[in-house]
Amino acid sequence: MNLVIAGGGTGGHLFPGIAVYEKLISREGEVKAYLIGTKKGIENKLKNDYDFKFIPIDATGFIGKNIMNKMRFLKDFLKTFAQVRRIYRDIGPDFVLGLGGYASFMPLIVARLKGIRSGVMEQNISPGLAVKILSILGVTVFASFEETKKYLPFSNVVVTGNPVRENIMEQSLKDEATGMERYKDNSRKGFSIFVFGGSQGAASINKAFVNILKELDEEMIENITIFHQTGEKDYKFINEFYLGSRVKKYEVFPFSRNIEDYYSRADLVVSRAGAGTISELIVMRKPAILIPYPFAANNHQEKNARIFSEKGCFWMVKDDENLPEILLQNIKKMFYNKKLMYDMYNNIKKIDFKDPALSIANIIFKS
Repeated sequence: MNLVIAGGGTGGHLFPGIAVYEKLISREGEVKAYLIGTKKGIENKLKNDYDFKFIPIDATGFIGKNIMNKMRFLKDFLKTFAQVRRIYRDIGPDFVLGLGGYASFMPLIVARLKGIRSGVMEQNISPGLAVKILSILGVTVFASFEETKKYLPFSNVVVTGNPVRENIMEQSLKDEATGMERYKDNSRKGFSIFVFGGSQGAASINKAFVNILKELDEEMIENITIFHQTGEKDYKFINEFYLGSRVKKYEVFPFSRNIEDYYSRADLVVSRAGAGTISELIVMRKPAILIPYPFAANNHQEKNARIFSEKGCFWMVKDDENLPEILLQNIKKMFYNKKLMYDMYNNIKKIDFKDPALSIANIIFKS
């Protein structure tokens, strides 16, 4: 089977597609995969980490651009159309799996025109413009949430859940026996936090978190361990802060290819509220403080976070001028009352998380 995975840009888009690919090759072995994306996306950075060929295209976004960039989009649209047609002519794909976002739009359009079997993954509750257009054109939508159906009432929507990479699934199974014990003992002083803003980092979370470290009392400083993924842009600034801070136990890094290790070692996660992150937190059964990106299209991160905060799985904090203060209050509450995390852990356990990657892989094989 020749499989095209189209899209990426961020880890939240790319990693679910990789999870499906891992499931396909574990079942069939003869799958030859091609990743179509842009040179600016994370897919270019990680192209050598997986056994597929990376093929860049000149796709650009449309939403939120000024008039000059919109004109450039129209020019690139035609150029990208020709690029994708040539790619398909050379490799003859049997299935095109779109990951959402603008880099997946043209590959799926061309697949539809050429009669190639295809589907697009929608990680968030509220679908983006590209997915809405593709669904109208008859492309199957693999949705992470049941609530997505109301946004696409006349489309073929299959609720599969959001795929999670195999290494995270495996780590979750290893941690299952000890997961509950770390939250039951309220007298335990050790407290570890994994802070990250996604694959590219989040400046507002980075700044808020280093500000609250200045306000921790001595008992917290003595017992806290911090794992902080900063993104490339903020790494130097954040690392220098830790070097001069009172915090004794910490790791600071721009990006990790083994995120499951930090999930496993953390009692609490502080992160954005992308659908991929939420799915990983559910699989790992990790209590979290979610800080939705305030400028996400259709406010989709807050919608994601709100559903699960209402279920008692995570706490949600808005990314505004009060972020450092509210974040500090919440972390202190959990440090001194671990039952709050124990309750979140038990609420997460109630979520029936099957294997979304396997569900999508089965559809690809059977379609």
